[in-house]
Amino acid sequence: MSLIPDEHLKSSSNFNFAPMIDFLFLMLAFFATLAVSRASLYDTKLSLVQLKTEEGAQPIKQADESHQINLSVTNSGSYQWITEIQAYPMENLERIKKELNYQHQIGLLPKDKHQTQVLLHIDKNASWDPVAKLIFAIREEGFDAFPVYEPDEIINSEEK
Repeated sequence: MSLIPDEHLKSSSNFNFAPMIDFLFLMLAFFATLAVSRASLYDTKLSLVQLKTEEGAQPIKQADESHQINLSVTNSGSYQWITEIQAYPMENLERIKKELNYQHQIGLLPKDKHQTQVLLHIDKNASWDPVAKLIFAIREEGFDAFPVYEPDEIINSEEK
């Protein structure tokens, strides 16, 4: 005969985990609140650097909007005006100059010609003569020309 009934000494197969899970969620909420409040306390003591303008310095003006024009030089030396839709062949440099001026005059390009980026997509087999002539023609009109370099891996994967 024992002081504890036999039914209490038998192993119970249905242990109730609900109170333990509730306790873990409460502890998680407590430590998360503690961490967030400590982080916010440390963030309030941040001292940021104050920028001071120098005397006579011009403020930096952010460009309103830059516009891009894509031109390509093929391996045969011919020129193309590339848009999102298709590539338009250009007969000669005068046609490119005329188109640049026309788009500038009707307002498709920014008033400041230096806000327009003329991107040159040059075929790696193209000779330098048409490339140099194109760069000089673009600069004569007051625009800036920028060559676009694509790694060989991208070019080879597009050809396949």
